Amino acid sequence: MAVPKRKMSRSNTRHRRSQWKA
Repeated sequence: MAVPKRKMSRSNTRHRRSQWKA
């Protein structure tokens, strides 16, 4: 993950997590 979980919002993590994992 390029961005720390603390800084990301829950709604953002759901949509961007797909791209990070790739």
